[in-house]
Amino acid sequence: MATVELDRIGAVATLTLNRPEVLNALNRDMAVDLLAAIEEVAADDAVRCVVMRGAGRGFMAGGDVAVMQANLDGIEDLINELIGIFHKSVLGLANLPKPVIGSLHGPVAGAGVSLAVNNDYAIAADDAVFMLAYINIATIPDGGSTYLLPRLIGRRKAMELALLSEPLDAQGALEFGLINRVVPTADLEAETMALAEKFARGPTRAYGATKRLINQSFEAESMKAHLSAEQQAFLGCAVTKDFAEGTTAFVEKRRPDFKGA
Repeated sequence: MATVELDRIGAVATLTLNRPEVLNALNRDMAVDLLAAIEEVAADDAVRCVVMRGAGRGFMAGGDVAVMQANLDGIEDLINELIGIFHKSVLGLANLPKPVIGSLHGPVAGAGVSLAVNNDYAIAADDAVFMLAYINIATIPDGGSTYLLPRLIGRRKAMELALLSEPLDAQGALEFGLINRVVPTADLEAETMALAEKFARGPTRAYGATKRLINQSFEAESMKAHLSAEQQAFLGCAVTKDFAEGTTAFVEKRRPDFKGA
């Protein structure tokens, strides 16, 4: 059985973390399967939106600590390989030229938080509980969380999450700016798919270009350099069929019918 399941409905691909017996804790097999699934949806032009979710009682409880503890004699090699594969997935999500929605419920801990902040939009059930947790096993957050959290919620709050490692409920995560939206647990799947279908009907290339510019903005050499990047991205969008459709629909006062091309 795959530790990450990939399903498609129309233009929406759903990646389901699938080790529910251990709250989808990350091990080597899951890291390999996650990377393969991300690479597959990246190469599929028919996919215009990606949803990431967890099977069972939660999204992800972090790394598989039991496996780590059982392999302390060879822990450097184990961790080096695991994080190396996991970080390829993180970069794959960042570079994926289509929107990624995190559909979060139950425990979202450790590497689960890292995956959640690497999604472009996060919608959480009201039973979701967030905790970085790494400090509890005397290590540091990985998966890009020390890079993204200060940019997402600010240095002070990032330090609070990382150093205190206290649980944060869904409403608290919303107030922190860690997620975009909270919905009743019973409505999470329906609300997630409604949002995914909206993205899947949108101008996919413009979404991808916008995502790339926002991700690059913190490393821009200067405002002038970033303005140049915006200009080039706008020019790239202006020659697409979706741009022609969008401008025509605007003039004709109707809803655009984007094809993602």
